[in-house]
Amino acid sequence: MTVTTLFTGVFGVYMGERGAVFEVADGSTAGDLLNHLGEERCSRLPSGLWDAENGRFHRSIRLARCGGPVLARSDTLRDGEELLVIFPLAGG
Repeated sequence: MTVTTLFTGVFGVYMGERGAVFEVADGSTAGDLLNHLGEERCSRLPSGLWDAENGRFHRSIRLARCGGPVLARSDTLRDGEELLVIFPLAGG
């Protein structure tokens, strides 16, 4: 199945593009997609965002359905959907 990711904010700046289309297996989860994204494009990211040793993003990197909620890593993806890769920053 196909899913489109849109890179928002500073995450998009690090990636050097606005988004990407991925082919993933039926039944793939948000966590599966994040892992795939990181493995494929981790060289573009600062080491604080992608933990190469453990093969995963920092816990603040999340996926959200466009116009919908933030996904848990275990949430199943849907064919053809658009997802936002978000990196919320705290400030004050």
